[in-house]
Amino acid sequence: MEQRDVTGYGGCAAALSGVVTALYVWGSSRRTRVHAGAGFEGQGRDLSALFTDLPLVLLAGLLIPTAAWLLTLRLLSRPGAPPVRVALAAVCTAGVLVMSAWALHSWANPHDPDHIRLSGPAASDLGL
Repeated sequence: MEQRDVTGYGGCAAALSGVVTALYVWGSSRRTRVHAGAGFEGQGRDLSALFTDLPLVLLAGLLIPTAAWLLTLRLLSRPGAPPVRVALAAVCTAGVLVMSAWALHSWANPHDPDHIRLSGPAASDLGL
């Protein structure tokens, strides 16, 4: 397999993993549950979150890891760059994907001081 094919497949994998991760984090968030129908018989349901939040979240999930992949490959394509540039680009892209998923999780689950647990193990609502 040529180097060009590997970089193309890596970019597609970065885009796909970004979209899937963004959709999962957004879909499992407290903000989405509140807006998408946690009320009695549809009361309190705000479907504008599906029309505003969802496209922006998916677009960010598509563009941020892909941009990180392309930027890392571009910076490492100069003369004298290490021969493992695809592996370094994959590591950098994975780091950017983790940081962007954390940022989306922080935005979609705002801090609520009334529900702070003072004891017991730390838990996340991602269900992992």
